[in-house]
Amino acid sequence: MLVAISGFSGSGKTSLLESLIARLSPEYRLLIVKDTHEERIDGPDTDTRRHRRAGAQASAITAGQETALFWEGRLEVERLAELTAAQVVLLEGFKNSSYPKIWLGAGEGPHVVLRNPPVEAAERYIREQVTAENLPGLDCGDCGHPTCAALAEAVVAGEASLDDCVVPVQPEVEVMVDGRHVPLKPFVQEFIAGAVRGMLSALHGVEDGGERRIRIEVRPRSSDMF
Repeated sequence: MLVAISGFSGSGKTSLLESLIARLSPEYRLLIVKDTHEERIDGPDTDTRRHRRAGAQASAITAGQETALFWEGRLEVERLAELTAAQVVLLEGFKNSSYPKIWLGAGEGPHVVLRNPPVEAAERYIREQVTAENLPGLDCGDCGHPTCAALAEAVVAGEASLDDCVVPVQPEVEVMVDGRHVPLKPFVQEFIAGAVRGMLSALHGVEDGGERRIRIEVRPRSSDMF
């Protein structure tokens, strides 16, 4: 789940983030990313900067109670989320980006989902989005709610449970990305299953028929590591 806390300088972004972090961190793995207009964060003569000038893609420095890691070049927020296995990604700034935004203060950027909310409303929105990500997104209505988003709202309000979702818990195709389950709609499962079966049917030594469990791992290329 990802949302930006946006607004102009002095609008209270950091204060809202601090409150949200305190409320959400006991339950979720959080990643906070602050946008800056600076070209560089690391100083020009630090050892970590010298490492990267010499050709390293990344350089880290560790201390007794914290670690700083520097990449040469800008990393996309989605990649940072993957590297940290974050469940909730909160951005500070990013007011002109295409990310959904909780907007504070005057003015308004694109893709605003909440405007000047109290911290309770912002927290509820985030919890509803995280809950919705654990639902299949089919909007079938079989749970008694018109959409998966409506069920997520009821779950956060304590009026329903994720167990109310009646979509089969053992789908035909399951996809895991870095240990995280990615829900797939039935037609996407059918597409993947058909492609995999077609590929396997062309391989020698693989017989068709019968129930089977197939595991395919796609390992990152060296160019994808940073």
